[in-house]
Amino acid sequence: MPEPPWKQLVEELKDQGYESVYLDRLRARLDVEQQHAILEKEIIQEMAWALGQSAAKVDHALLELELLEQALLREMDPAKSAALAAEHETKRQEALRLRRDLLIHREAIGIRRNDSLERMYPIPEPLR
Repeated sequence: MPEPPWKQLVEELKDQGYESVYLDRLRARLDVEQQHAILEKEIIQEMAWALGQSAAKVDHALLELELLEQALLREMDPAKSAALAAEHETKRQEALRLRRDLLIHREAIGIRRNDSLERMYPIPEPLR
């Protein structure tokens, strides 16, 4: 948004201590615009934080999947392996849901290029 042409004049006169009803009106308008800009910045920061939280949830689920896969490779007991495999599938479904939620979140805030999500957050295939 371009700066209003009177902004610099208002700031200069304010600094000089100049008093005028017209200056007061313009200052009030300028203060509103500054508050709007501050609010807009806060909203953007909140959106970025929330988006980061969504991404962290996917990373956490993928890390847990990775740890389950490593535990499965080390496990020799068939019963424990079966339990780990079931836990892996549950976590895999959760990771798929969280990645979908991240996609929805990104689209909701206006990010339309999401083709890289599957590369950034690869969900393993079901175990055999």
